[in-house]
Amino acid sequence: MVVGLDVGTSSVKAALAEVVSPGAVNILGIIHQPSAGLRKGNIVDIEATAQSIDSCLNELERLTGVEIQSAFCGFSGMSVSAVSNHAVIAVANPNDEITEEDKRRVLQLAQNVALPPDKMIVQLIEQQYIVDGYDGVKDPVGMMGSRLEVEVMIIIAAAAALQNLQRCADRINLHTERFVYSPILMEEAVLMPAEKEMGVALVDLGGGTTEISVFEQGVLLSTSVLPIGGEYITRDLAIVLRTSIEEAARIKEESGVADISMASSEVMINVRNIQGSEVKQVSQHVIADIVAARVAEIATMVHAELMQTTDLDKLPGGLVLCGGGAQLKGIAEVMEAYLNIPVRIGRPDNIRGLQREYNLPGNAVVLGCINYASRRASFSLIDHNHKFGKAFGRITYWLKDLFG
Repeated sequence: MVVGLDVGTSSVKAALAEVVSPGAVNILGIIHQPSAGLRKGNIVDIEATAQSIDSCLNELERLTGVEIQSAFCGFSGMSVSAVSNHAVIAVANPNDEITEEDKRRVLQLAQNVALPPDKMIVQLIEQQYIVDGYDGVKDPVGMMGSRLEVEVMIIIAAAAALQNLQRCADRINLHTERFVYSPILMEEAVLMPAEKEMGVALVDLGGGTTEISVFEQGVLLSTSVLPIGGEYITRDLAIVLRTSIEEAARIKEESGVADISMASSEVMINVRNIQGSEVKQVSQHVIADIVAARVAEIATMVHAELMQTTDLDKLPGGLVLCGGGAQLKGIAEVMEAYLNIPVRIGRPDNIRGLQREYNLPGNAVVLGCINYASRRASFSLIDHNHKFGKAFGRITYWLKDLFG
């Protein structure tokens, strides 16, 4: 059994699956819960975030009947940055056969970068190995050579951001197996091997942030995070329509369109006031006008960011949209018009046997987490025999919090 967890600005998602074989899973359940205590992907209230995670996992336990002990967790946020590094070693084996120990040594050397005291390494991503001058090697173990080099991308984040997420997990007695950079999880779920090889941009339209990652020759080449997401649209709707954030989110989900030409002035939408006591009607055209303006701003920012990191003409795979924001009607067409490259919605089609109701772009991270974990699962993340121990741990925590 493996568990994936995606703690986002707008929602917390958790998935539980049975591993049939490496890379093959049977999804037992996915739960979405509104999140609290986060702003633009960063935790600003540990207590509220811990309760959101706990509520989501409790619902997943009720749905599946399985007690959850630990999980793989996606990680992203405004503090994330990436640096490239290169390392080289002499092969230790006198027979010049590269061993696992040689691979471990060169990767350890590649992690030696100067970091500010408030930063830490989230993940080391292997881009390629070079054996005696021959590049493009995916795994050098077993090859013959006297000189081994590696090129890596190092994902760095604010130490406090990771520590705060870990503290949220500790508060609810949840063991985190590993934090994995979210775009790596998304590409597990939505990208095709041909896209990653030829060149593709993966854009995660989250609630508080938008992550932009470029893949080429099968590896991550660049990544960046923009401080804007789906909540930007929702808040504008709430302000203009003078309604609550929850009501604005419902209107966006049910009636929002990314292009004003897709809306009708004859279709009327019921809008409740902030108190929820009165209802007024607004045309879909008015709503589309608000939404389209913000989508255009996001598209412009994505285009500018991509132009700084890559040549759009060198992205045969185009752009793949993931995240909850990708579920907005017409957004792929708008992004395609702005960027002038092919754009598609990234659904987690790489998860075999996935039920239709789970096949949504907003589930890309949490299902990618499941895929990622399943290929590394020589362990059990679920312990049926320690239900009381976990329950007691959670009760102890809440009693301590209650009585100080």
